[in-house]
Parts: sequence; structure tokens; C-alpha cells
Amino acid sequence: MKIATCREQLTIRPFVEGQDETAWISITNEYLSHFLGPDYTPKSQEYMEWFKRSPWYDPKEMFVAELDGKPIGVIRVRVDERARRRHGTISIELRLHYVGTEYERQMLFFCLENLRSRGISYARTWVRDNMLERIRLLETEGFKKIRSFSVMKMRLGELRRGIGECKRIWFRPVELGRSSDIGLLTFLLNEAFKGQFGFRPTTVEENRAWLSQPDKELYGIFAYWGRTPVGYIVLEISKEFVEAGRKVGEVSSIGVLRPYRRLGVGTALMLKGLEWLRSRGVEEAMLDVDDDNPTRAIRLYEKVGFRAAYKVFVYEKSVSA
Repeated sequence: MKIATCREQLTIRPFVEGQDETAWISITNEYLSHFLGPDYTPKSQEYMEWFKRSPWYDPKEMFVAELDGKPIGVIRVRVDERARRRHGTISIELRLHYVGTEYERQMLFFCLENLRSRGISYARTWVRDNMLERIRLLETEGFKKIRSFSVMKMRLGELRRGIGECKRIWFRPVELGRSSDIGLLTFLLNEAFKGQFGFRPTTVEENRAWLSQPDKELYGIFAYWGRTPVGYIVLEISKEFVEAGRKVGEVSSIGVLRPYRRLGVGTALMLKGLEWLRSRGVEEAMLDVDDDNPTRAIRLYEKVGFRAAYKVFVYEKSVSA
């Protein structure tokens, strides 16, 4: 597909396996490293190979934007058939030299037309609060902000107990290579997040892939009330951060079954997980949370010691012709 411009002609073509991986990694890292800063874990060739084996990989949804045969941007237009309301998720990364230019706008138009041609009515995308050019573009083209997330951080030296954690539960590690544990984690995750913004049930295959990312050390913990599993937490440490001397870890996911909420189970799980991070030499933890999460999870995180560092916004637009 070729799109006319007032200067050079922008070409947007399908991603070619075995040819475009290096450019994809390079452009993604340049763009996201700039806007996410030190919190971004650079993608590697090993990550790309993992992604190509994952349930989320579909090269038909991936595109490369070129000027005179030189890649300047990468595009992914994903339609999740398992979502309750079918919508397309747009991802556009480009060389920093082209941020805020007409080329970025044309890449967005390409995404919208791609979704229309597939019979999808809504387009959704995310931006960090410092992506001012992208925010301006989205709002100019009729996108509306529909959700706000907070990225929160805390120093693990400030970790303390006696803040309302449940004393009745006990813990055991998630055995990442054990199918029954991945199945239990999948059940708990889906039950805990049912009804929340953007929820769609995950599969065992997706969670197995998530927990096998090559550039990260992942660790999971189950919480039990007697013999009943009632919650979980998954922690991760980026190997890139460790190699760079950054002592940062992340709470990747945490959930508690509805009947066991407001009993201190989430607090106990969080403390247990943060203790594991600290035992690995981590000094700072981070997580992200929906500001309008119906479980009021943000209050739990603030009680533990997390504070908002920056925002991530979700934008949406109807693309029906």
C-alpha cells in the first residue's frame, strides 16, 4: 500500500518473516526507550523468537512503514477474538526523527482503514502521559480518552508489616513447569479480573508463554485459605536491568477471589511477593493499576507504600464507515 505525501512517498507493507525482525526490534527499542525511559526493557532477538512462538503472534497483523526502502516505523493492528466486544488494538512505533510528522498521521490512518476492512468498529490504543505528539494526533483525529492507569513505584527499604495483612492464609510457590499449576493460575486470574476493564479470559497456553519470557526471571506465589486457593501474585525481574545494575523488579499481576477480598489477603500476598523481590537484591518495585479498578486496588498499593510515578492513558475511537 502506498500513501501519497507532499515530500517522499511512504510505503506501508506487510511484515516479512526472516527479513524484518532486526528493524522491528531496533525501531521499537528506539521509540519506547525514549518515552518510557529506564523503566523500559529493551527487546532482543531472543525476545523476538519467543514472541514468534507465542499465542499472540500473527504476522498478518504486522506492518513496516518505509521511506525509499528504509524502515522508519512498525505497526501492529491486533484484533482479539476472545474479547467481549471485538475491537482493534493499534500499536505504532517509529524512529524519533519522524515523531509528530505527517508520516505518523498516515500510519494511524492506515491502521483505521485496516480495521474498517476487517469489519471492526472500534480502535483502541495506549499512550504514556509524555507522548504529547501522539496524544495531540489522537485527539485531533477524534479519539477519546476512556481510561487512565497509574504506574506506581516504591523503595523496598520502606517495606513494613503490621498493615492489615491476613494471618490465616499460607503460601506456596507456583511451579512454572507444572501444567496443573499453570491451570490453577489461569483459573484464579480469570476469576479475579472478571468484569474489570478490558477483561477477556486468558488461556493456559497464553499464561504458559507469559511465564516463559526469555529476558525475565518470573516467580509466582499462591495463597491458600485452608485447602482452598484464593489468590496469587506474579513477580518479575528483567535480566537487562540486572545486567545494567538497575535493582528494579515488578509486580506483574496480583489477584484475589471475590469472597476473600477485604480480609487482608491481597496485602499479605503483596508483602510476600515484595519480600521475594528484596531477597533477589531488588531495591525498587513497580506496578501498574487501573485508576478506576472496581476492587479499589490502588488503595492497597498505597497502603503498602507505592506512589504514582506517571500515567498511561487508553484512547478509543469508532472507526465505522
